[in-house]
Amino acid sequence: MALTVLIVDDSEDDHRLYRRALRAADFRLVSALSAAEGLARVEDERPDVILLDFNLPDMSGLGFLGKYEGSGQTSAPVIMLTGEGNESVAVAAMKAGASDYLVKDVEGGYLRLLTNVVHRACAAHEERMRARRLDKLNEAILGTVADGIVGIDADGRIRFANSASERMLLFDLNQLNGRHLTELLRQTDPRADWTAHPLSKPHDGSASVHRECDLFQRAGGTSFPVGYTASPLDFEGDGRYGWVLVFHDISERKQAEEELIKTARYDTLTGLPNRLMFQDYLSKSLARVARNQQHLALFFLDLDGFKAVNDNLGHLAGDKLLQLVAQRLVKCVREGDLVSRFGGDEFTIILEDCDAAKLVAFAQRIVHELEEPFNLDGQIAQISASAGMTLFPECGCDETTLIQSADAAMYKAKKSGKNGYGLCGGLESILNSLR
Repeated sequence: MALTVLIVDDSEDDHRLYRRALRAADFRLVSALSAAEGLARVEDERPDVILLDFNLPDMSGLGFLGKYEGSGQTSAPVIMLTGEGNESVAVAAMKAGASDYLVKDVEGGYLRLLTNVVHRACAAHEERMRARRLDKLNEAILGTVADGIVGIDADGRIRFANSASERMLLFDLNQLNGRHLTELLRQTDPRADWTAHPLSKPHDGSASVHRECDLFQRAGGTSFPVGYTASPLDFEGDGRYGWVLVFHDISERKQAEEELIKTARYDTLTGLPNRLMFQDYLSKSLARVARNQQHLALFFLDLDGFKAVNDNLGHLAGDKLLQLVAQRLVKCVREGDLVSRFGGDEFTIILEDCDAAKLVAFAQRIVHELEEPFNLDGQIAQISASAGMTLFPECGCDETTLIQSADAAMYKAKKSGKNGYGLCGGLESILNSLR
């Protein structure tokens, strides 16, 4: 299809020259003898390129460009034609929006260049329009992607962010631009050195980085967990690579993982650590106290009279009783000691770095606390407890031996009439020597 060329010039002689110069090319030529007529022709003809004289009777070529730019019709390149071979005129024309310019020399040499300049201006304009369409497409894509996308240059500074990033980070783009990545990213381990992070290092663009979990900081200082992939990008085309981070908020996933961990390691009824966590904690506690040459006391407790409450008042009352027992036991221990529900109506207590001479008083306090009446939503229940105590390293140096020793001491208390405590043989000897 022939390109439509609009010629805006007040000289009919110049019009004839332009037509003669362009006759060999497949152009459709449209004429206008004033700026006002040219602007009207723009709206009617939708030209592919405009040849514009700098000096027009009703307004200058710069004035025409100003109205053309402001009309919303700027879909065609403008080539400024001027008889003033002045660089400042050319600069002013280009700043005003002209795509190119030609100086009308008296020898008419510019006319020989005119066809090539028109083709060149059209090709350059089409390339700009294509790039603009791509930019708009990219912007539309970035705007609709649910994941956050942030561009980081080779110096670690944010160069762009999509709207999802702005929503998640509670920053707008102006607030994000120019910030260093370290103002945004936090590692889950606060002791970790930033210089050891893979995104902190210069790179050659040959590899991507995938992180399962880091923390991004929102406006206001709160953080949230993210997983992301960072792909290399050369922003300036100079061989210095930055990153494009595509990230997503994994708060729900992390919360679900924490719930699974809690379910696996904590008793759902009482909120206390369960048998699995007790065993793991005991193993680590023994390693600590052995290293520090300290004592560790292990208590096993069984509730006396729990079955009667369960049978007479119902399972809901029994569950409530277990919850209240757990609360009382936690109040009796120090921060750092462990109370766990071993199973059913059995509980365990681990005391690290304990004083053997004070264990009897502690056991008496536990027994006394649990014989106080319990209010089970308006129904009063009274129970007691039998406790068994053992001591590391005197009564055993491994988990199995200590658990068996505490369990045997607990049954010893039950056989002695319940509502009391029993001591393993080694602990009983130690306490006798202290008297």
